[in-house]
Amino acid sequence: MMMTAGGDAPAELVITSMQLRERAEANSESPIERLLHAVDVHAAAEADALGQYEYLADASGDPVIALVMRLILDDEVRHHGLLHRMATTLRDALEWTSSPAALPKAGAPTEPVPAAFVQLAHALVEEERTGARALRRLAEQEKDINGGLDSLLLEMMAMDSEKHARLLQFVQRRLESRANA
Repeated sequence: MMMTAGGDAPAELVITSMQLRERAEANSESPIERLLHAVDVHAAAEADALGQYEYLADASGDPVIALVMRLILDDEVRHHGLLHRMATTLRDALEWTSSPAALPKAGAPTEPVPAAFVQLAHALVEEERTGARALRRLAEQEKDINGGLDSLLLEMMAMDSEKHARLLQFVQRRLESRANA
């Protein structure tokens, strides 16, 4: 074992980590290039998985499995589309181009917005959080119904509500920057 700052680690892990860092430094990729590479690798892996999700949904002969696999597939298709848009945006930044499939520019508009927009975004955040808690309680109470499927779906919706709250917090911050301008 080789001693590291965090404790004992296998020597081959430390050596591999050092080699990866040296290779990255030698390649001298910019942060945008590194992120583009990571997004491309992840998108390729997700593309491979899409067919497997579809196959399992169709071949299982189980309508419950088909439902669950299609829910996953819907999310993965949306993720794949977002990854493609992110990659397009990163390529545009590297190549000084502007593609219609890119994400919108992150710079905030300069026109002020009414403070009521900020309040509405905040209320929506709280509504999503409250909904998530209620869905989780319901999922816990009903975990034995329908073989656990209903509970699973309620838990999934709670996680979606938490995701929505996080997205709405981003919206709220952007609106706050314009309401205070």
